[in-house]
Amino acid sequence: MLTQDHRAPATSHHRDLPLAESEVMQRIGVIDLGSNTTRLIVMEYEPHYCFRLIDEMREAVRLIEGMREDRLLQPMAVERAIDALHMFASLCHATDTSEVIAVATSAVRDAANQHEFLEHVRQRTGLVLRVLSGEEEAYYGYLGVVNSMPLSDGYIIDIGGGSTELTHVQGREFQRGVSLPVGVVRYRDRYIHSDPISKADFNALERGLEEAFADADWLHATETPTLVGVGGTVRNLARIDQKRGKYPLERVHGYQLSLEGLERTINTLRRLSSEERAAVPGMNRDRADVLLPGALILRHIMRRGGFEQVVVGGQALREGLFYEHFLCHQERPLFADVRAFSVLNLARLYNYDVRHAEKVREIALSLFDQLQHLHGFGAWERELLGHAAILHDIGLQVGYYDHHKHSAYLVMNSGLPGFNHRELALLTILVRSHRKGEVSTSEFRAVLDPSDDARALQLSALLRLAEYLERGKLQVVKDLRLEFVGGTIIVHTYLEGDGTAEIWNANQRGRLFRKAFGLNIEIVPG
Repeated sequence: MLTQDHRAPATSHHRDLPLAESEVMQRIGVIDLGSNTTRLIVMEYEPHYCFRLIDEMREAVRLIEGMREDRLLQPMAVERAIDALHMFASLCHATDTSEVIAVATSAVRDAANQHEFLEHVRQRTGLVLRVLSGEEEAYYGYLGVVNSMPLSDGYIIDIGGGSTELTHVQGREFQRGVSLPVGVVRYRDRYIHSDPISKADFNALERGLEEAFADADWLHATETPTLVGVGGTVRNLARIDQKRGKYPLERVHGYQLSLEGLERTINTLRRLSSEERAAVPGMNRDRADVLLPGALILRHIMRRGGFEQVVVGGQALREGLFYEHFLCHQERPLFADVRAFSVLNLARLYNYDVRHAEKVREIALSLFDQLQHLHGFGAWERELLGHAAILHDIGLQVGYYDHHKHSAYLVMNSGLPGFNHRELALLTILVRSHRKGEVSTSEFRAVLDPSDDARALQLSALLRLAEYLERGKLQVVKDLRLEFVGGTIIVHTYLEGDGTAEIWNANQRGRLFRKAFGLNIEIVPG
């Protein structure tokens, strides 16, 4: 019989509607003035319902550069920062971004001339910067991570230009967040006086890190083994590792950077001058002179905590500030289910047919449950199949012809926060295969498990059969029951209305099912 998935999906506070029929989309800009880089993201959103990133800008301003014992922001650094902030404010104004959240972190937090700087910014850009405390900086980074990754227990490291934030997460709750004055620009200026770095400077930098993190003895991989790394430094290290290994996906969010891979990058960078580092595949050129100290900071934390790998997060402080705004109607600004909301968010952005998608999901999961003794899959595969059913037709917003390919492209390139790279590849394959064609895993071989060939084939067969049993998008199939007769599976469909087209199409499209399960299939009414 048709089975229901009793796990509650992420909820919205009004029913699913096409965007044209629902509330007007709004825009908000979030500016983060960091010690090394200042960034802007512009989010378009419908309150409590869906959102997307529509623009972003970054500028390496090196605000902390030249700051000495007197803790004064230097005139040239101030000018670079104000120029960038003025550009960001102008873009927000030109694009009708009516609300802007602007924050400053380590360099401004530590500056003796903070008040003077903030006033200059206000007068020349119109922006009122909120200076975050170290704990607030860690907290917003935590919000960005836990709302974009399935992190329940673990640690977060955010390496910036002037500071590094370490956060402990337990049961998805913010347990502890500390900010230490250890940053890539700060430590480059303090310890590196040679190019390429000399052995003496390298050793001095390592000793400095030992001293700076001496009190971080609460990091224990044995208790909570997940370490998430965020920030431009960690992302850049991940890109270099991906390029070296010819990784098939462009996405760094969710990438697992091993300690061994990090060691290889460090050994390469320490032999090169800044100019030579800029040519390393994957290197962001404006980080060429500061990436080595960042890599050593990350390595120190991984060694200290006993972490063999770090999971790279693509969302942090800026997104955390947005989530606090987007989820302001809730007691806590956390999605109840990151993965379920991520899927619904993408589906809503592309005006999915709610009733059709839910019916395909219902049928696919009923087939999955009644065939469980044949495929042997569990809750993880069932969840992926259900998500693929929700997303299978989003490519119709691009065009009908080849819409299965359009859907697959949108799934892969949306990123789908909450899913790792293997899961993202499987979802892409399922969505691409829902309509016609062979099921191929070759494109994603490097991120898939050998067992995923059979997994993708059988789940695709179920999704395709469900799609054709909902061919007319009229929800005529109200129930179904599988009967096993010799080498044939008979699918008894219980209909409300005329299901002639659905039954005919499903019987015509049975080849993939026969290939996947090695059994004949016959769909009959009643």
